[in-house]
Amino acid sequence: MKKLLLLFMLVLSIFTSHAQLMGKKQVNTRADSLRGTLTPLRTCYDINYYHLDVNIDLEQKSVSGSNEFAFTATQDFSKLQFDLFSNLKVEKIIYNNTELTYNREFNAVFVNFPKIIKKGTKDKFTVFYSGNPPVARNPPWDGGFIFKKDSAGDPFVSVACQGLGASVWWPNKDHQSDEVDSMLISISVPKSLQEVSNGRLRGIKDKPDGTKQYNWFVANPINNYDVTFYIGKYAHWTDTYDGEKGKLSLDFWALQVDSAKARPHWDADVKPMLKCFEYWFGLIHGIRMVTNWFRHPI
Repeated sequence: MKKLLLLFMLVLSIFTSHAQLMGKKQVNTRADSLRGTLTPLRTCYDINYYHLDVNIDLEQKSVSGSNEFAFTATQDFSKLQFDLFSNLKVEKIIYNNTELTYNREFNAVFVNFPKIIKKGTKDKFTVFYSGNPPVARNPPWDGGFIFKKDSAGDPFVSVACQGLGASVWWPNKDHQSDEVDSMLISISVPKSLQEVSNGRLRGIKDKPDGTKQYNWFVANPINNYDVTFYIGKYAHWTDTYDGEKGKLSLDFWALQVDSAKARPHWDADVKPMLKCFEYWFGLIHGIRMVTNWFRHPI
């Protein structure tokens, strides 16, 4: 068995190397440099907190709303870069009740401040935006919004952006070198559906436009591409887990149509997995691993 496994790995390695050699040579563009390079316009500020507050319109397949950037200046500056795909419109950028000027180049947005932001200053600005993110053709390998139906015919909507970048659907400092310390994710959806995001649910609010706003708070650093949403008809149940440092609450969300099948498996599997991951990797990382496994089981 071991020999067969080694042979398989060798063949796979040869095939992969051959495919890479025969593939087209990658040509880096100005757009690639703006996305990948840590210029002073990106390193001049450290992201502390986001508040992403958006409405997902299922019929129009669009997103609209705002994201607040709370940051600490790492050096003196009067201009910075954040990222948002060029097909999404920046409606306005507000700083101290004043609308800021900006210019765009490909998927980069360059913001001009009316004064020098001094090193060590904690400050914030809010980006208002709207548009239609691309629809993923082959998720999760291809990025964008995902519009599906569950087996009962109800909407099931989510997003895949790890490869393409989180700025495909929301404005942020889209570089993996700077994870935000904490974040509030507010997603508004039709009243007939539920919405699940990262973190802990702080509350659900009925809005005048007939939608429901779900507010989720993430208390630990998170990668931009991990910020996500799942919209559908969900069943929700709770439990507790006796962790190494005390009792913890557990929340389970499964598509309503699949919940009868999901519940016995999740009830049986989650706690042993948490116990293993908590022991080997620590609680926070363990929860991330379990959550990601149940989102995208292998």
